[in-house]
Amino acid sequence: MGHCMVKKIRLLGMELDNFSLREEVLQGESFYKKTELNVIRTISMKMLSDAADNQLVRDGLAQADLLVVCDKEILTEAGIYSSQRLREAAAHGFMQEYFKRMSSNQRRIFLVAPTSEAMHNLQEYLVTTYENMQLVGNYVLEACDGEYDIMVNEINAALPDVIVSVVESPQEDIILQEVKAKIDARVWYSLGSRYFDPDGKLSFIMWFQQLIHKGRFKNVVHNYDDEKE
Repeated sequence: MGHCMVKKIRLLGMELDNFSLREEVLQGESFYKKTELNVIRTISMKMLSDAADNQLVRDGLAQADLLVVCDKEILTEAGIYSSQRLREAAAHGFMQEYFKRMSSNQRRIFLVAPTSEAMHNLQEYLVTTYENMQLVGNYVLEACDGEYDIMVNEINAALPDVIVSVVESPQEDIILQEVKAKIDARVWYSLGSRYFDPDGKLSFIMWFQQLIHKGRFKNVVHNYDDEKE
């Protein structure tokens, strides 16, 4: 128990956080005391693969205040084999604990999703899994044609503590670059689109996509290392 855990890991020339679940949650909680908007990004294999050749995504990751790894393959590729860390990442431990605390502390939550369907799934998941979740508003991006000011106005009018987003990179990177300074909330929590279906299981299609992302990710990491050696 006494050994010191590596707090930062390097992959694809980027530095990623590697905190224990407890440390992640404490850091996430500390953001409520800050005055500016803090960004928590959920890091998937797909996002890192994209970041290898997309500067916008790389910058978005570099500017986040907390990076939460959600695929255990990211940790093993970076040489982290702690069974507890791998388990926490694979089980979306941070997401569950952070939502649980949001719900019990009555945090005001605003949802952002790319499509009506994604919004429906997210709402369904939150209200069926966490009983006191205080949802104060939502915004679906498919209708806004890159005009994000209306979204900002709606967010600020709802006075949320947390914005939960299931928008994917690089669209989310573009949005944050444009609106981060204008938003009055404390936390932008980026889940990516891979949250669970309302019944708590990954659908077959999502499982299959994961398989493809895993192959591409390993490829990108190994080729990147080769170029750098």
